Amino acid sequence: MDTPKLTLFHYDRSTAAQRVRLALDEKQIPWESVIVDTARGDVGNLPPNYHALNPKGLVPTIIHDGVAIPESLVILEYLEDVFQERPLRPASPVERARARIWMRKIDESVHVASRTVGVCIVNRFIYKEKEKDKLSEYYATMKDGVRKKNDQTNIESGLDSPLLPGSIATFRKLFEEMDETLGKTEHLAGDGYSMADVALVVYVRRLESFMMAPLWAHLGNLDRWYRQIAARPAYQSAVVSWGDVTEEKRVRHGTEAFPRVAELWHAAGGAKAAA
Repeated sequence: MDTPKLTLFHYDRSTAAQRVRLALDEKQIPWESVIVDTARGDVGNLPPNYHALNPKGLVPTIIHDGVAIPESLVILEYLEDVFQERPLRPASPVERARARIWMRKIDESVHVASRTVGVCIVNRFIYKEKEKDKLSEYYATMKDGVRKKNDQTNIESGLDSPLLPGSIATFRKLFEEMDETLGKTEHLAGDGYSMADVALVVYVRRLESFMMAPLWAHLGNLDRWYRQIAARPAYQSAVVSWGDVTEEKRVRHGTEAFPRVAELWHAAGGAKAAA
């Protein structure tokens, strides 16, 4: 019996979509693509009744066997439950627990911090290019109240946003914790490549795309781990090959923002002194 086709609603540079694409390609699950770019503030491009599939109106969402499932971390667990070949969920109960502890950091702080960094460095310029009525419509339809409030603050204040220092501190703490763990095991949950690695590697990619990689050049274990994953065929097909339509803006504005971000990174302190 043929497995019902899986449809993924996503767009190129979304970290949440990247990890789902990475899991799909690592597990060699066939899927169909529907591009829904929710990051540019043009809600007119949403598919009809998209909020019925994903109440927040964001990506990613999958449809499998006629059922819509939103939220990237939930999707990763679903894929492990349904498609058990080439597992990304560790076999050991201890390593499964470790993987889930790492993944909890995403919902607890990292994903919101990632959004703040992106808007403060790049997206504020993209939104300011929009007509005012388009931006108003974008906010009027945004279901996530925290995202809406944070976006408005970050667009208005940019690199002076009161939310940016805490977001940079979140990333410094995360990357240093990852580096420490990766000095003991090959991957985050243990020696095996797992859903924890899939879930978190996209944030290293994201900050790298903003020209911030010099900030963690001294974290050798993190860099080794990232380069190993980036060389995997699935990473190339799921992340690199999809590109980034905002790449030019990320490079330009990221380079401009680097001194301020570096100042915040060093002010955050941490377990290791930056080089």
